Amino acid sequence: MDLGSFDNKCVRIVTVSGEVYEGVVSFDDKEYAFHEYGHDQEALRLTPIIFYKDDILSVTSLEDVDGPFGHYSERYGLLEKQCLKWGTDMIEEVLDSEDDIQILRMLACMKDNIQTLADRAVPGMAPWRSGKVVPEDDENGQGPVYLGELEKMLNTLVKYNGNAEVVKAAGGLLERLTARS
Repeated sequence: MDLGSFDNKCVRIVTVSGEVYEGVVSFDDKEYAFHEYGHDQEALRLTPIIFYKDDILSVTSLEDVDGPFGHYSERYGLLEKQCLKWGTDMIEEVLDSEDDIQILRMLACMKDNIQTLADRAVPGMAPWRSGKVVPEDDENGQGPVYLGELEKMLNTLVKYNGNAEVVKAAGGLLERLTARS
């Protein structure tokens, strides 16, 4: 499997454990992956996940797919659901990306799961912003969700993103989150 041929392409990755992820990936050669992550294998990076060659069962290009969700099979997928589970810092990585489609997919997932987000949210900013100890994930592998962090991320998208669809989705989500607090 030539992972380098998928650089900057929209793909579907099936992992050896059977999980399916879709999105635009970046290729990391063996030397880069070793230098950055201490892993001596080529990898595909789908923000915020890194898939090493041994973890990948198959990769399929979605570049020629043009369905109701563009290159994607659904409005959002496992990647976005996992980011919600993992908490604020993983959501932030996606929302800070320069990929408006990935941002819209994350916002759609957040919107559809607003109750879960609200139930898990704690007030304020993440403790690591002020150098405090970061809480561990809970027994279900869920990371913390900080309401102040989410509001800050959404405000940033509303203020600075040039895509009207992103601005509208982020603004709508921001209104719904702040109405709950």
